[in-house]
Amino acid sequence: MRWWVAVTRTTDVVVEAFEAAGVETVFGFPCEQMDPYYASLAESDLRHVLARSEASAALMADGYARAARTLGVVDGVSGPGAAYIGAGLSEASGASSPVLALTGGNDRATRGNGVIQDADNEAVLEPWTTSTADPESPTRAVEAVQRAVRTATATVPSPAHVNLSEDVLGGDVASNEAADDASDEPAASSFLRGDVDASYPRERPEPSADAVVDVLDLLAGAERPVVVAGEGVVRADATAALARFARTADVPVVTSMNGKGAVAETEPHALGVVGRWGFCRVANDALADADLVLGFGTRFGELTSVGWSLVPEDAPLVHVDLDPEWLGRNYEPAVGIRADLRATLDALADAVDADAPAGADARADRVASLAADREAWREEHRDDLTSDRSPIQPQRVVHELNERIPAEGVLVSATSFPGFFSGAFYETEEPGLRYLQARGSDGINAALPQGLGVQAARPDAPVVVLSGDGGIGYHIADLETAAREDLPVTVVVTNNESLGSSKMSQMATHSVDQSTDFDPSVDYAQVARGFGCEGERIEDAERVGPAIEDAIASEEPTLLDVHVDPFAAPPLLVD
Repeated sequence: MRWWVAVTRTTDVVVEAFEAAGVETVFGFPCEQMDPYYASLAESDLRHVLARSEASAALMADGYARAARTLGVVDGVSGPGAAYIGAGLSEASGASSPVLALTGGNDRATRGNGVIQDADNEAVLEPWTTSTADPESPTRAVEAVQRAVRTATATVPSPAHVNLSEDVLGGDVASNEAADDASDEPAASSFLRGDVDASYPRERPEPSADAVVDVLDLLAGAERPVVVAGEGVVRADATAALARFARTADVPVVTSMNGKGAVAETEPHALGVVGRWGFCRVANDALADADLVLGFGTRFGELTSVGWSLVPEDAPLVHVDLDPEWLGRNYEPAVGIRADLRATLDALADAVDADAPAGADARADRVASLAADREAWREEHRDDLTSDRSPIQPQRVVHELNERIPAEGVLVSATSFPGFFSGAFYETEEPGLRYLQARGSDGINAALPQGLGVQAARPDAPVVVLSGDGGIGYHIADLETAAREDLPVTVVVTNNESLGSSKMSQMATHSVDQSTDFDPSVDYAQVARGFGCEGERIEDAERVGPAIEDAIASEEPTLLDVHVDPFAAPPLLVD
């Protein structure tokens, strides 16, 4: 036996840490500061997707993290690159999505001396991350990356950041190794402090037995209970448990906008989106009339609660969330449970199944009645959903998306008008991540890059992006990314030649219309073809459905420029 010192490139170990964690695809915008990292990527099995900006790459990593249920990784240059990454991380931060940002830093000996792209990258990204690090040596860099992987995916997911300076990236990691004379060189894994699993959630803390009993006691005395399900249910992979609890306890379910997919929206107990924008009236009425509110993985934010006015003040409230920052933050719960959502919902469903609460029969009748009311509400909108009018009604576009996207597909919607229309009228047929909207930041810019990240994570699933003409302008260059990387997303642009939501707001509040119109001669389909995608301009309502179906079937990135009625309004509640 002999002892000797083994060395390997720092970046090789960093890349192996990602591979060991289960990451298969990373995103970024290369810079000279990180050349050693890209050299290591080139020799690995990881796929690196070049986005057209660091902001796009961060949003792609966010979409990937949500769809793959593992860590998303984004890389970019110091200074302006870090700032752009921050713009993308604002969504991941607000939505509890595990994205690890790697920034290239200038050599530590030259920082602050006028070197190009110099910045305090930790300070730039600190507002959007749970942890940030600027390691001073190769060994510390490896430790920082592994620690960031753990931090980003432990308990409540969140973004993290590691700054890697040129002198650190260019160094080697040394390790004392014991070996026989005939042994081979040690693998790079010998430099890691154990493999880190980047899937989430890794831990599922259970609720206390007393808390479960307390919830059942409240449920036994309730005639009109309502579940409010948020994105946390999808993130915790608790959709099956929620469906079982809702069926067993005969409790209707309303969701936040990004809670769509917490239950299959074709089920009788599913009432649709609740809140201020893009809601179902039956969902709002049911919550306003509730005598018990059960909040699972929701923050009870301003939009979901209509300015904290929709939840009845005299109704006891149960709030279950793993995140202590949001548990009971907006409403004081009668029962607050900090635990894993799937474990809690399983425990509640088991308890209800073992001891059916009083009033269950009456609640079953109520679920059936509310399901009929929801169907009647959709029927009220049937004319718009199936309208042949020109300009095309946005509701017709959503109706065709409902008809053409397979159950296993994912609709990634922009916020603003596309999100309001799809929130109200698009129905997920299967639970899970079947719908995504950038409600973590409310940015209208996220849909296209998020959709590309989802497509990278789920190459065999149909992914459709629904954007307005305002939102698509932010990252339209990433149509080239889609073509180059063979990411066959279908992009549907509801083109009303304006910032429709801003126009409506200005007109309603001040009777003005300032800087909300776009040049009507812009041809987004032609732009798409210029980037190497398929493109079609659509002005006939009868063409919308077949065009969506053709685009999905083509397995080529395709943009459909659908010209819609600029005066069509989605379901909105305004003060």
